[in-house]
Formats: sequence, C-alpha cells, structure tokens
Amino acid sequence: KPRILLMGLRRSGKSSIQKVVFHKMSPNETLFLESTNKICREDVSNSSFVNFQIWDFPGQIDFFDPTFDYEMIFRGTGALIFVIDSQDDYMEALARLHLTVTRAYKVNPDINFEIFIHKVDGLSDDHKIETQRDIHQRANDDLADAGLEKIHLSFYLTSIYDHSIFEAFSKVVQKLIPQLPTLENLLNIFISNSGIEKAFLFDVVSKIYIATDSTPVDMQTYELCCDMIDVVIDISCIYG
Repeated sequence: KPRILLMGLRRSGKSSIQKVVFHKMSPNETLFLESTNKICREDVSNSSFVNFQIWDFPGQIDFFDPTFDYEMIFRGTGALIFVIDSQDDYMEALARLHLTVTRAYKVNPDINFEIFIHKVDGLSDDHKIETQRDIHQRANDDLADAGLEKIHLSFYLTSIYDHSIFEAFSKVVQKLIPQLPTLENLLNIFISNSGIEKAFLFDVVSKIYIATDSTPVDMQTYELCCDMIDVVIDISCIYG
C-alpha cells in the first residue's frame, strides 16, 4: 500500500495534523501532544481507496546517522508531506526541506512532494499570500541552484482550526489513487444527468474527499458537506 511520510522541524504541527484528520482529535486537544521522538507508523484502511500508511517522523531526524536507512524508507514512498510552521522563522525549515527533497528524489524520483505551509490561522489574508509566495520562491530557487528544477513541489496553506487541512490531505491522497480519472468522469456524468451542483466522493471516517467532479472546489461547499457528514454520523449514533 502507498506510504505517506510526514516530515518537518520539531513543533511544526505534524502529529497534530495526523491526530485531527485521522483520529478526530479536536484542535484544542493537540496543544497537549508530546513531541514525537521516534518514527510512528499508522495504517489507514478506511476503504478500498483510502488505504495507505502514514509515517510520522521526529523533527530532529538525522539523515547522516548510519542507522537511518533513508533509502529503504524513500523507496516505498508515494508522497512526502513536509510541514513548515508559517508563524516561525522558516529559514531552517527551508534548508531541511531542501536536504530532504534532494535525498528522497535521488532514491525515488516518483515521490510527490507536498509542502504544507501550516498554522496559517494566525495570519491575515495578505500575510498568507505573501508567506506562500516567499516560501514557494525560496524553495524552488534552492532546487534551481542545485540543478534540480525538474523536481515539482506542491504548496498548500493549512490549519487544523478549519477545513484547509482536510482539503490539502484530500489532494495528497487523490494523487495516490490510480482510478482517479475514472472516478472524476463518473461524477461528471452523475452531475450532468442529475442537476446536482457539485459532487464529492468522501471517505466518511476522515472527511477526505477521494474525488470530485471537474468544476472548481468551493471551500464553503466542501465545509458544508463535511458538516452534513458529521450530522448524519451523530444521528446514526443516536438512532443506529
């Protein structure tokens, strides 16, 4: 099954993301999480499509430690999520991102590199855009300087206090689903024949959407669908 790695500096929010998305922990509870000091692996097998492993890495991992077999780890990886704390000075994070991406790419050029610019709930809209632009520019400049322009990085603004983290994780997971074009096509046919405005195929447990039709995703519509899933689950728990 595909492997998703969660990497980033200490206290960047990696474990909180995993707990909120896959364990239904409330964002406020994550404030009490201990810092991760070893690689934590978790199987996510909610459905035939949402079926992968998440490896949560400690922030202080040392690529030069002889006991760290990064070749074995990167070889079986589908996506590498690198979490950057947007409210912190991110120069050290960018240096670690560059080291991580270049190491991983040498071992497995097929990895999807996903950059979560995290904790953006504390930033104004203008500051969010500026931070994303700056991180995007610096990360790609670092790759260009190393002659690695062909490595593609995807960037997402995320927070555990709204639905942005679920949407970002949805995009990451979709890239690992080989049947995605077929599912999108089926949803397009469905909405064109039913008059429905927008269709999502959800993993109910995590509220990740596995596919949607080809019309643009409106965040409010996605949030409404997530809230409806919560309502249905709550009612079924009472009457089920």
